[in-house]
Amino acid sequence: MQESLAASPGLWIVVAAALGAGLGFAIGRIGGAAARRARALQVALAQERAAHDKARSDYEGYRKRVADHFSETSEQLHDLTLQYRAVYEHLAKGATELCPEGFSKLEGGLGLDALPEEVAKRPASDVIAQRPAASAAEHEAPAGARAPEPPTAH
Repeated sequence: MQESLAASPGLWIVVAAALGAGLGFAIGRIGGAAARRARALQVALAQERAAHDKARSDYEGYRKRVADHFSETSEQLHDLTLQYRAVYEHLAKGATELCPEGFSKLEGGLGLDALPEEVAKRPASDVIAQRPAASAAEHEAPAGARAPEPPTAH
C-alpha cells in the first residue's frame, strides 16, 4: 500500500491542496483579525483626534473670552478714573467759587495725577502750582537740592 500512495501523484496533489487551503484559511483568519483590529484602532484614533481638536477649540475660545473680559474691565476702570477725576475737579471748582474763604483751610487733595499719561503731558511747574500753598511749602526741597524728575508714563 505504501507503493500505491507514493505512486499516485493525484493523491499528493489533493493532500497538498487541502493542507494549503487549511493553512491559507488559518493565516487569513489571523491576518483578518489583525486588519480588523488595525481598522478599529484607526477609528478610535480619529475619534480621539476629533475630541482633542474640539477641546483645543473650546480652550482657545475660553482664552479669547477671558482676554476680552479683562480688556473691557481695563477700559471701564479707565473711564471710571476719568469720571472720578471730573467729579473731584467739579467739587474743587465749586469749593473755590462758592466758598473761597473755607477752601484756603483745606490741605492735601489728590496731589498726584490719576492717569500716568496725563503727568507726561503736563510740565512739572503745572503739577506743583496745582497743589495748595501749605502742601507745596511742606514738600519743598532744601536749598541747593535738585527738584525730583516728574513721573513718566509707562
